[in-house]
Amino acid sequence: MRHINFQGRGIRIFVNMKSNKGFTLIEMLVVVAIIGILSAAVLVALGPSRDKAKDARITSAIQQARAIAETLYNPASATPYADFTTGQTSVVRLVTEVTSQGGVLAVSVSGTDYRVSSPLLTKTGTGATQYYCVDSTGTAKITTTAPSGALCP
Repeated sequence: MRHINFQGRGIRIFVNMKSNKGFTLIEMLVVVAIIGILSAAVLVALGPSRDKAKDARITSAIQQARAIAETLYNPASATPYADFTTGQTSVVRLVTEVTSQGGVLAVSVSGTDYRVSSPLLTKTGTGATQYYCVDSTGTAKITTTAPSGALCP
């Protein structure tokens, strides 16, 4: 309660001044809406970063496939990479890893050569699909030409 005195005239008026310390429903809804808009903007901005992270995992899996192929290399055989197949246990795990990241692991073994490749999620500036490819000649590159045959394009 607040006491108001009118300049010594003896009139007293008591005013009940209630203090409001909370937020109104409208204020809370406005804050929630602003947070929603900001979080949506952040998620949109992070989309390309997620694709790049998935591409890094695809690239890593392909490099592991290269290491497996070189480990299984048999120089005494007429087909030295014959043991490097998609049915091989460690390669099956890599196929699963690449697939879970949105890629498609392609393994090609013919005669004395092999190629491992997968499309990547990030596109070029013109929107073309990129592929990461490694082969038995030591090539490891990103290309916009879809790999086919035993070697990278």
